[in-house]
Amino acid sequence: MVCCSPPEDPVKCSSKNSNCTITNSYGAFPDRTVCKAGDVAYPKTEQELSSIVSAATQAKRKMKVVTRFSHSIPKLVCPDGQDGLLISTKYLNHTLKVDAAAMTVTVESGVTLRQLINDAAKAGLALPYSPYWWGLTIGGLLGTGAHGSSLWGKGSSVHDYVVEMRIVTPAEPGEGFAKVRVLNERDKDLDAARVSLGVLGVISQVTFKLEPLFKRSITYVTKDDNNLGDEAVSFGKQHEFADIFWYPSQRKAVYRIDDRVSSYASGNGLYDFTPFRSTPSLEETQESLRDANGKCLSAKLIISTLQTGAYGLTNNGIIFTGFPVTGFHNRLQSSGTCLDGLEDSFITACAWDPRVKGEFFHQTTFSIGLSVVKNFIQDIQKLVALEPKALCGLELYNGILMRYVKASSAYLGKQEDAIDFDLSYYRSKDPMAPRLYQDFLEEIEQIALFKYGALPHWGKNRNLVFDGVIRKYKMAGEFLKVKNVYDPSGLFSSEWTDQILGLRNGVTILKEGCALEGLCICSQDIHCAPTKGYFCRPGKTFQSARVCTYVNSK
Repeated sequence: MVCCSPPEDPVKCSSKNSNCTITNSYGAFPDRTVCKAGDVAYPKTEQELSSIVSAATQAKRKMKVVTRFSHSIPKLVCPDGQDGLLISTKYLNHTLKVDAAAMTVTVESGVTLRQLINDAAKAGLALPYSPYWWGLTIGGLLGTGAHGSSLWGKGSSVHDYVVEMRIVTPAEPGEGFAKVRVLNERDKDLDAARVSLGVLGVISQVTFKLEPLFKRSITYVTKDDNNLGDEAVSFGKQHEFADIFWYPSQRKAVYRIDDRVSSYASGNGLYDFTPFRSTPSLEETQESLRDANGKCLSAKLIISTLQTGAYGLTNNGIIFTGFPVTGFHNRLQSSGTCLDGLEDSFITACAWDPRVKGEFFHQTTFSIGLSVVKNFIQDIQKLVALEPKALCGLELYNGILMRYVKASSAYLGKQEDAIDFDLSYYRSKDPMAPRLYQDFLEEIEQIALFKYGALPHWGKNRNLVFDGVIRKYKMAGEFLKVKNVYDPSGLFSSEWTDQILGLRNGVTILKEGCALEGLCICSQDIHCAPTKGYFCRPGKTFQSARVCTYVNSK
C-alpha cells in the first residue's frame, strides 16, 4: 500500500516559495508543457491578498490563482513567462458566516465544496445543487462553471446561487494598486464574475443563497438505450436530481430517479461514489495488444460491480440493502473519500494521482441543447452500430455521464437548457502513441462541436474543443468589457486565456502527432501516427470530421 494521501500541493518550488512549477492533479496539461513561475504566495486573509496583488500590480507582474487541488485540465493556472506570480488560495479556507435566518453562507474562496456542504448542514441548510466531486474549492468551481444535474429552480450550476462576491483586482496607483470589489445581485458585473476563468482577479469571499436542509430518495433503473433520445429530454423535467449513466457499447442506460421527499421519511443514506475511490488501471496492456475484447470484458465487470454496489450508495452509511436509498441531501449530493487520510479511509490516493500507477485519461465534456440532444444521441448510436466494441473504453470509466444544466445569466455560463455529456477515456503516457478506436471518440467530439454547436466545460477538455469557442457566447463582448475594466493591463491573463477568449490566434498546435492529444484536428497523416498505421481520414458517419483511423495493411 502506497501512503500518499492527501494529494500533493500542485505548486513545487526549488527554494522556499521561489523558482516554481505548477501542474494539475493529473500531473499533465493537454499539451504536456511545464508551467513555470517565479514564486508563489499563500495569503491567509483578504488584507494579505490585497497586499500581494498590490505589489505584483506595481511591479507589472503576471499573476495566476492556484487552488488547493488544481483539478482543472486546461492551462488556466499557467502564467506567461517564468517570472509570474502564483497566488494560492490554500489558506483562504475559512467559513466566515452561516446565517440561518437569511439562509446564506459566506466562505473564503479556498474552502472546499465538502466543507461548505458540511458547515451549511450543521445549521440545517443546504446548497441545493453541486458537482458530485467534493474535492473542488469554491473559487475553482466558480471559475470554471462547475455544476451538478438539474433543470429545476435556477438549475444545477453553483454560480447561479451566488448572491455576493468579493474579488481583489489590480487598481490605479491612487487606489493603492489593488482594489476589493464587492459585487451583489444588483451589479451587472456579477454575471461576469460568476464564471471568470480566473482572468478578472482573485475571488476572496463568496456568499451563497441556501435552502433548508431536506431529504432525497434515489433509485437507479437500468433500461436498454433504444429510446434514450426521447427519454433523455423528458427525464430531467420529471425528476429534480435526475442524471443518466449511458453504456453505449452495451446498449444500456441507467436512469437516476432522484427527488426530494419528506424530511420525516425514514433513512440515513450515504453516497460514496465508487469511481472516486482508488482503482488500478489495466489499460496500458490492453492498448498495447489492441485488445478490444479485453476492454469490453473489463468494462462489463466494472459496471456490474458498480451496479451491485449501487454506485456507492448505502442505506445507512454502511451497507446497501435495496432501493430506494433515502437520506439527507448533504450525505447524498457529493463525495470523494479518496482524498481522505488513512485515519478516515483505507484508500490512500485518488486513482488519477500521478504518484501511483493508476488512471491517466482524457476528459471530453460538453453540453448539447435539449432541442437537438435526441439527434446527437442517435448519431452516437449509429457509430456504435458500425462497431459495437468501439466505445468499451468509455465504459471502463463508467460510460457517458449525462447531467442536466439550465441556461444561466452568467456571461460565460450555459446559453440554453442542455444535457452535459462527460466522456473519460484512456490517455497514453506517450504523447505519440495512438489509442484503440480513437477515431470514434474524435468523431463524437467533432459531431458535438461542429454539427450541434456544443459548449465546453471550462475546466475539462482538450485544446481543440476551445478553438473559436468564445463566438458561441452571446454576452462574450460584455465579459471582455468587464475584464478590461478590472484588469486593463491583463496581469491575470495569459497566452492560453487570451486564445480561448478570442484575443489571440486559437489554441490549435500543428505538429507531428498533434491530433493524438487533441491539440489539433488532423488535416495531414503526419498529425496522426502513420508509422503505427493511423492515418487522417473522414468520419464514418459525419463526413466533415477528420479523425485518426487505424488502417490495417495486412
